[in-house]
Amino acid sequence: MTTGLATEVLAKADAALAAVTELATADLSVLDESQLLGLVRTVEKLRRKTEAFDNVTIPELEARGIPARHMLRGASQFVAGLLNLAPSESGARVRQAHELGVRVQLSGQVNPPLLPALAAARADGAVSAKQAEVVIRCLGKLRDGQLCVDELAKAEAFLVEQAELFDAATLAGIAKQLLDTLLPDGTLADERWQQRRRFLSCVPNGEGMHRLTADLDSETAALAHAVLHSLAAPKPAAGGERDERTAGQRMHDAFRSVLKIALRSAELPRSAGVSATVLITMTAEQFESRTGLATTSFGQRVTVDQALRVADQASIAWVVHGSKGGVLNYGTTQRCATEKQTLALIARDQGCAFPGCTAPPEWTEKHHVVPWSKGGQTDLSNLVLLCDYHHDRIDSHGWRVTMLDGVPWFVPPAWLDAEQTPRRNQRINRP
Repeated sequence: MTTGLATEVLAKADAALAAVTELATADLSVLDESQLLGLVRTVEKLRRKTEAFDNVTIPELEARGIPARHMLRGASQFVAGLLNLAPSESGARVRQAHELGVRVQLSGQVNPPLLPALAAARADGAVSAKQAEVVIRCLGKLRDGQLCVDELAKAEAFLVEQAELFDAATLAGIAKQLLDTLLPDGTLADERWQQRRRFLSCVPNGEGMHRLTADLDSETAALAHAVLHSLAAPKPAAGGERDERTAGQRMHDAFRSVLKIALRSAELPRSAGVSATVLITMTAEQFESRTGLATTSFGQRVTVDQALRVADQASIAWVVHGSKGGVLNYGTTQRCATEKQTLALIARDQGCAFPGCTAPPEWTEKHHVVPWSKGGQTDLSNLVLLCDYHHDRIDSHGWRVTMLDGVPWFVPPAWLDAEQTPRRNQRINRP
């Protein structure tokens, strides 16, 4: 019976996909204006209902412990890898699923969504993901403001009703008015909400640059404005000409100045076992010829000239790597890796080496492939960088590390891969 039901569920998904595929190639010229507008509305409702299906699948993934079985920190990282999503997008989906999906307790009891009215509207396709985010944000602030359960339910019903009438931007204004009405002294609730929602990321934009995105709490924003504006004032050139940089370019350069000042201060805490260092990897030929692209420990590509300019301003180390990705062995008989060994490990592994993990070197520990207590040497050929999450679980979950051409590969347990094919963390700057 269970097998039959499973087959039926999968068949329905395949049929839905086939129907959408067929619709995409239909001749719309046969529709009159009224019918065409109706089709557009129907397709939008279909899109929203399909998006809302995350609120069904993500809780099921978490209830079964699937992300943990794949050695991932949580549903957000698992969904990002499974569907090739940016971390920000997968994180937003998981956060919404936590509010709008069913909740399975450890006892197996299934509880309704935290926001049942909004969950129903999402499932019906009446509310978009952005509108839902506005409602969730507003209700989160009301919840932090200690609003009673009945009042929260009334606020949720009101906002869902407004979401069916107005776009996300207009809805945000309505939500702000509701907050001011229900929490006239909302400072404390706003501070709690800001602390929970504070965020900053710096990710590649695919064009050789990086996009800095942040939601700063009020205190951090005040500090940022004070520091950046003091450094972003227009600066006349040596000949007295007008500063041609735009306001945005000046703010960018001010931010870079702040980072250089921090590196020069020598007051940054040690991370990954060494002083805060700009670590650049390049070949000996690149260093000698001053040409080509070098790579930082975070995977950024910089020209060799840029790297050497940074060396004039900040703490920098460079390491030569071989054609297979391995580096020179700075072996030692002591248990703790030396600073030179740590730099070489960072150059090779560039962060947690476990397949799919994106933890940077600052979050990693040195793991002995053959345990030190069993005679394993503290050599590069016996060391691998792992974040604390994977360091704690790699042995207990049946994974093995093997070194091939001086580079760590990971052999999965048989229950996960019957062939036990070695896997490697594929970072873009690896050979």
